[in-house]
Amino acid sequence: MLRAARSGAAVQGIAEQVHLASGTVRNCLSAAMTKLGVSSRHVAAHRAWEEGWI
Repeated sequence: MLRAARSGAAVQGIAEQVHLASGTVRNCLSAAMTKLGVSSRHVAAHRAWEEGWI
């Protein structure tokens, strides 16, 4: 999901890409943001990219 979030797509767009409900995507991205200690899904995706995780 973080890979899909790198494009800047809205939660609904990400959900369509990964074939999940938008609530599931929102919850997963929120958990990733918390674990990474960042304030937005875009920053979380950027950090994951910098670390080579995605």
